[in-house]
Amino acid sequence: MKKIAILGSTGSIGTQTLDVVGRNDDLQVVGIAAGSNIRMLEEQIRRFHPKLAAVGDEKKAAELRKRVADTDCTVTGGMEGLLALAAMPESDILVTAIVGMIGIRPTCLLYTSPSPRDISGSR
Repeated sequence: MKKIAILGSTGSIGTQTLDVVGRNDDLQVVGIAAGSNIRMLEEQIRRFHPKLAAVGDEKKAAELRKRVADTDCTVTGGMEGLLALAAMPESDILVTAIVGMIGIRPTCLLYTSPSPRDISGSR
């Protein structure tokens, strides 16, 4: 089973990726991230049961943390959260679907990672 982390899971590419995951028993979501759409991120957490969720907006991360307290998902915020998601050792594939420059640091982190992983980007 391939384990996948998605930076930008609430956008077009992220939701399409999750649609593919939902139709394939050989893919498992271990991490998801969004900028501020915590309503959709909560739905994704409840459907895919990732270990980690990151929210770019720190205040929204705190709100999401309360909303999913009944799950096993750890919620992080800000750039540190995105970096933690990109560095997840259990992830085999990282999909980078974040708009703009904010995705550069997490994506570059892969190149210094000791464990090899596949990467897919939207840009």
